[in-house]
Amino acid sequence: MLDTLERTHPWLAFTLRRAVRLVVSLFAVASVVFFMIALVPGDPVRAALGPTAPVSLVDQRRSALGLDKPLPIQFLDFWQRLLSGNLGKSIATDRPVAQTIGERLVTTATLVGVAIALTLVLALLFGMLIGSLTHNGRRPRTLVAFTVVSSALNTIPSFLIGIVLVFVFAVTLRALPVAGSTGWRSLVLPAFALSIGPAAGLARIVRAQTDLVLGEDYMTVARGKRLPWRLLYLRHALPNLLTAALTIGGLLLGVLVAGSVVVESVFARAGLGTAIIQAIIDRDYPLVQGVLLVLAAAVLLVNVLVDVLLGIVDRQSLIGRS
Repeated sequence: MLDTLERTHPWLAFTLRRAVRLVVSLFAVASVVFFMIALVPGDPVRAALGPTAPVSLVDQRRSALGLDKPLPIQFLDFWQRLLSGNLGKSIATDRPVAQTIGERLVTTATLVGVAIALTLVLALLFGMLIGSLTHNGRRPRTLVAFTVVSSALNTIPSFLIGIVLVFVFAVTLRALPVAGSTGWRSLVLPAFALSIGPAAGLARIVRAQTDLVLGEDYMTVARGKRLPWRLLYLRHALPNLLTAALTIGGLLLGVLVAGSVVVESVFARAGLGTAIIQAIIDRDYPLVQGVLLVLAAAVLLVNVLVDVLLGIVDRQSLIGRS
């Protein structure tokens, strides 16, 4: 049945397959997160309330959170709450986890969104530039320098890049704020700190793809027509580079989300990164669980959107990629 639908309505078959994979992936991720947190040794309620908290208060909070039930019952309660949109309550603050996440989600989503956009723009810009300069073995020293610099930037942790950017642009030049999450100026340094490393790695792939694309027959014909460089690269080369860039960009999203946890701490941004680090310190497991679920679900959803964008860019690949 699905094969027939794939031949007659490839977009619908493609969407159904991606929807099924998304649901299965979300179930698997949520289950792993639950057991990862539930099986951590120690008593999270006692750790969160402190050693001097009365036993009656600890027992009351443990009962309210359902932690006094057997693990299978906790798992069923977890899914019942999750399906109703309830992520539970924080052990440390007794506030709904969803409320805390809602207050910080926009800050993190803005940072990651700007970072992924910067990653794609920088990678396409420098990858295409170096690819055009070094096509057919020209300027080998330029290629060597690009490879060395991009490899080095790709291996440096984002928080170290952030510290360097703070020293140069905030402390020395005093052009941008050191920390905070108010206004667009406070977003510049953390976004670049988060995107420079992934952009350097992706630029190497774009450069290699640019070298291949420039050798294709249609590019030779386009150059023979003496088309302006804007048309040559933006109309003919760029669409053929977007597939690889978007594919790798979707895979890099997980790296950017993970990096945002540390980068937000470096720049003292009031996002999910600082929330989960403080929750780990406080052993506030419901909050840790909720933040992990939201971040994992966001990565999965964006990867599905990337698949849809790739299908729009290359319609002929829908059946093959289903």
